[in-house]
Amino acid sequence: MLLSRPKLVRNLALAIGIGVGAAALAGGGSEDPVAARIGGTALAAAPARVAEAAEAATRGGEPAARDAGKKARGKRAARRDLPGDAALAGSLDLSRMELVGDHYEVPLDGGRRAVLTLDPTLQQAAEKVLARAKAPRGAVVITATDGRILAYAGRRTEDPKGGKDGIVDLGLVNTAWAPAASVFKLVSASAMIDAGVDPHGKVCYHGGLRSVMASNLEDDKHDNKCADLSYGLAHSQNAIIAKLAHQHLEPARLRETAEALSFGGDLPAWSMGGEAGRSEIPDAKGVEFGKTAAGFTGTYLSPVGGALLANTFATGGEMVTPRLVDAIVDDGGRHDLTAAPSTRVLPAKVARTVAAMMVETCDSGSAAKAFRGKDGLPRSVKVAGKTGTLSRDEPLPLQYSWFVGFAPADDPAISVAVVLGNTDLWWLKAHTAARMLVAEALKPARTAKSGKSGHQ
Repeated sequence: MLLSRPKLVRNLALAIGIGVGAAALAGGGSEDPVAARIGGTALAAAPARVAEAAEAATRGGEPAARDAGKKARGKRAARRDLPGDAALAGSLDLSRMELVGDHYEVPLDGGRRAVLTLDPTLQQAAEKVLARAKAPRGAVVITATDGRILAYAGRRTEDPKGGKDGIVDLGLVNTAWAPAASVFKLVSASAMIDAGVDPHGKVCYHGGLRSVMASNLEDDKHDNKCADLSYGLAHSQNAIIAKLAHQHLEPARLRETAEALSFGGDLPAWSMGGEAGRSEIPDAKGVEFGKTAAGFTGTYLSPVGGALLANTFATGGEMVTPRLVDAIVDDGGRHDLTAAPSTRVLPAKVARTVAAMMVETCDSGSAAKAFRGKDGLPRSVKVAGKTGTLSRDEPLPLQYSWFVGFAPADDPAISVAVVLGNTDLWWLKAHTAARMLVAEALKPARTAKSGKSGHQ
């Protein structure tokens, strides 16, 4: 049985939009419809929302006592439980991020400094990949499986066709500006497995490459191929997903699963207008319901939400709390922030079953060509993932290319989300960009903050 939606208000108020720093970086005054939506007024109320979240986080319990401050700045003080929002209160501005030794820091009010979880090598790799992609819009998030954000990068170009001249736009990282496309099939597959659908049960179908029609929803004389749910997810076969959803899912169940996996609409406690994703599930079965289940319509996802989604399968059904800040440094020394607990949102069996389908995506499915022993990623390292592609004309004519996944598949260390809003002229697709980043993250020589040293 699907478990209840996590209490995101408390757990996610800290790191998601923490700072996108933002209006200055997001181009709040731009006439660009995307930039206007993710910047400007939407970000202006952030400090108040963060303060509200901080109050909620501390309500009902006494704040941890302040360290006596006998140790010099830069030395580690005794660990204490600092409510992240209360410690930062909306003052984190990533535009002021500085590289200090092997990590980044951001100056805060009162002479304090925030030590970030970002891995400098992975952050720079993410920025380089976006520059190489030259897409009009693009973003990357890499997390450790425990929720630490290791890379947080967004880029856009003034030229609607993209190009080499781009600017930082971190508002693209924590805003659901892109349709989720076939990434939403992960939600549909989870709901179907939870409802008892056999992932390897035979289903016959026809078409489904670029559309879903009424004839795809029932057994039809045109059905000329047979496969299963696992194949449908790995190869992004729309007719299979739509047919199984129509025959085995009620709209309420898909809606419940979507909300549990962060497609829950407004999340006001996320600072700076951040959101994981949103969805509009039709109330009745039919073609529109089938299209939604397959990812054609009604669902949007942010890159942070994509990384969280992938990470939920990497952790066996646990939704972790993303963290951008490791510690606060003040005159009393370094004070490590305590991570909020994770929340189970899927039964472990369901999560493991879908994770196995995601491995097939990179082994033989829609991302196989990108992950076959290239760019320093040996064949022995399995990657689990899901691709998504969808074209839209509004607010800009873009083809959205997605990849979300985790690696190594058999012992997860990182989760990654890449989304590129390309034009007809494109240099990279998301699964190729993701492969480059996974290869960098899993280099054997790395002793990074990913929690594990690299592949063996």
